[in-house]
Amino acid sequence: MRRLVIAVLGVLLFISCGKKNIIDEERTFKGGVWNHFSPVVFDVNVSNTEDYYNIDMTATVDTSIFRYQILPLTVNIYSPNGERRMFYASIPTKENGRWKGEMKDGKREITARVRTFFSFNCTGAHRMEIAQATSQYDLEGLASFRLTIENTDIDYGDL
Repeated sequence: MRRLVIAVLGVLLFISCGKKNIIDEERTFKGGVWNHFSPVVFDVNVSNTEDYYNIDMTATVDTSIFRYQILPLTVNIYSPNGERRMFYASIPTKENGRWKGEMKDGKREITARVRTFFSFNCTGAHRMEIAQATSQYDLEGLASFRLTIENTDIDYGDL
């Protein structure tokens, strides 16, 4: 019995010391179309302003329809204290004419790290609105969009 308790505590300690996502959510697009004026919205709960985060974004595209080499994005973050932060991001979909990412279920999943060592200015529920920033009113060929924000391990010895 004692060994079982020690093993369970060890597993819990291992899991709790790993990278922690504060969000890992996906939004799908009806008909594979992302409208220019319809941002995807994520609610991000921030519990600590002293931590730093990596922000990754994943676009799942139908390569027979989607033709862009880069997916440009605008990101607006609304904090509970009324502050609005905005930045531009992009997901490179091709490199030297070849698709990036991996094929899954007939679609290509392309992930890009858009921010490293990002910090939030206050705790609480933040609203992130991410919009496609192409000149197209309806951007065709996008099946889904995923936002992942995870804690960053800062190790100044690696610099």
